[in-house]
This record gives sequence, structure tokens and C-alpha cells, in this order.
Amino acid sequence: MRFLLLFAFASPTRSTPVVQPSHPLCTAAATFLRTDRNMAAIVEPDTIDDWRTRKKVPGCKVTAAGGTARGVQPEAVAFYERIRAVGWTRTPDPRDAPNEASLRFRQGNVDCLFNVYGPAMLMTEAEDKAGETRALQPGEQRYHVYVMCMPAMPAAPRE
Repeated sequence: MRFLLLFAFASPTRSTPVVQPSHPLCTAAATFLRTDRNMAAIVEPDTIDDWRTRKKVPGCKVTAAGGTARGVQPEAVAFYERIRAVGWTRTPDPRDAPNEASLRFRQGNVDCLFNVYGPAMLMTEAEDKAGETRALQPGEQRYHVYVMCMPAMPAAPRE
């Protein structure tokens, strides 16, 4: 029995699932996008040039694609209502861009700047891959979310 178990484990015909590298700062955001919002999400490491803290910090980014039947603007409103409902809070002194649908939220020791937008505009490989992965259902239109996550820190003093 032991020999068969080892043989099955070592068999070259056994397929190994592809696992995306882990970026702990993006775990909660990516999980929210994938499970709650039913989006395809690509996580990548990044160095964030954070205007809020005036620091360059190691972080990560999430590029996600989904579909909405209600339109992008109503979807963005619902997105931010839902992210609050599941426990994210607004980052103190966020210095984000609410008129551009970019809002900064905090969960635990992580700050993430979420940006909801319509058609593809980043023209990155991650945006293309996410869009190809998440097929649209009848009546849906494509929308995207781009997220930059970094360690939670106090904002730099305002000048």
C-alpha cells in the first residue's frame, strides 16, 4: 500500500494546479473581488509611490475584471457600499480621488486604494488576462477594478 501511494504521488501523469504567488497585502482585496464580486483577479507585486505618506513602499496590485447588468456607475456605488458592509473602513485622511471613483480603505494593517472603471484602460497583460478569464453573461457589460495595497501607515503632514 505504501509503495502504491508513493508511486501515485510521483507519477509524471499527475497534473499540478497552477498556483499564483502569494502577496499577503493583497489577499483580502483579491478574495473580496473573487468571491464577493465574482471577478477574475490577477495579483502582482509592486512598489507603490504613495502620495498619502510621501513614501515608496513595497506592496502589490490587483487587476480584476467582472461583469455588471446595472451599468458601471451604479456598479461602482454598489461596490463601495458592499466593501464597507464586509468590514473595510475608510483609511484615516485618505487623500484619495472620489471624483475618479478611487477610494482608499483599510482592513487590519493594510491600506488599499480601489479604483472602479469601465472598459479596459490600463492596457496591461494582467488586465487582458483578467478580462479573458471572466466571461460576460448575457446582458452584462465589462467593468474593472484596479487595487494598490500597501502597509497601513499614518499620512504625511499636510503642507
